[in-house]
Amino acid sequence: MKQTWTWLMLCGLMLAAQSCNKEYFDQGKVEEILERSFHNDTVDANHTWRLMTEHSIRVTNNVPNTARIVLLSADPHESEQAELLAEQSMNGVGSASMTYSVHLALQQLYAAAVTTDGKYHVTPFNKGDAQVTLNTDAASTQRAYAPVAQEVYYCYCLGYPQPSATWDFNDLVLRLSRTVVDDYTLQLNVTLAAVGTTQQEAAAIRLVGISYDEVESLTRVDDKHFGSNEQYGRYIITEEDDLLRSRHDEAVINLFDDAHVAINTYGFDQNGQVVRSYYNVGSLASAGYQYHTPPTVSYLVKFRTAGRAEQVAFDKIDPFIVYGYNGAMWEIHKYTYKLDEVLFEYYGGNPFNYDTGYTWALEVPYSWFRYPTEGNAIGSYKNGVLFGAYRERGHSFGEWAAHRDQATDWYLYPVSGAVY
Repeated sequence: MKQTWTWLMLCGLMLAAQSCNKEYFDQGKVEEILERSFHNDTVDANHTWRLMTEHSIRVTNNVPNTARIVLLSADPHESEQAELLAEQSMNGVGSASMTYSVHLALQQLYAAAVTTDGKYHVTPFNKGDAQVTLNTDAASTQRAYAPVAQEVYYCYCLGYPQPSATWDFNDLVLRLSRTVVDDYTLQLNVTLAAVGTTQQEAAAIRLVGISYDEVESLTRVDDKHFGSNEQYGRYIITEEDDLLRSRHDEAVINLFDDAHVAINTYGFDQNGQVVRSYYNVGSLASAGYQYHTPPTVSYLVKFRTAGRAEQVAFDKIDPFIVYGYNGAMWEIHKYTYKLDEVLFEYYGGNPFNYDTGYTWALEVPYSWFRYPTEGNAIGSYKNGVLFGAYRERGHSFGEWAAHRDQATDWYLYPVSGAVY
């Protein structure tokens, strides 16, 4: 522990030097510090840090009286953990192409015709299959369990490009689900689950490859919004509009400017200052920790082109957080888009100096995921010893970090007492 903190202090001093000279950057030194601070002896140099893949499938439906067709992660007659991966309305028999996102570790999926009387006619298929045919199943009954909308967790460590003190990935936690309302309209449901830092953080969602002008309108369901600290003005994302234009003309959904106010709109002291507590990351008996019901805001994105809503799968959704560091606003994205500057410019023209192979954000495609409590590393694998919130041998975060094709189901094996 002493050695780790020594390196963290050195890192802070080295990077703080940039405040005087922002062009200063010693990539080799930063990589050495990251290697020492990260909780693994080795990290896969070619890691993508992806836990989900995108696929398309052609569904041919021969079931009369069908109201809609759905793609599921499990059979709802047998499992209460059936996630709704995609759905499309259908009036009787017909066919449709559907796009879905799914866990890397999951191989068998299910397609179903849902009839007007509520019965599910289920057919299994393999992930990546090009087509599946649905026929009337005489044994089909009304479902025993209601499928849940697929939720994806986005978990962030603050401080990029510096090492995290804990690598607990709970400095900010978002949950997202998506629903294709019609050919033109996509609904994104955004839940702010946790804030595990005392530093101000903002958040937004970029629709990757979708130009600002392709969006006809962006509205909030029931006009509900995340709280904002308007009394003191906006500090990070200063624009108030819900729909923003990125530096490269892409559409960006403006979520909030201050996570502490967004999760608790009443979190002000007697002087009107924001109370920067830890929310939903630790025991309520601990000083500085609070619980607040995670707020959810739903956004309706209406596109100008038919079919666009179906195309915006999770690989085109880039939630990111923003915080102030070294005199600039820095963005933290999932690894796929780690080097993108969406709203702010902060690399000084050399983004690839920061391509160290480490990630400060995780995308976890599991509706029942439990993120680590404050101070618990998500996983560790040093000197052959596994530790952290996900340390089941053969199914640990540390093994996955060491090799991207191993333990891809680590998020199914939390350690009791180390997760929220």
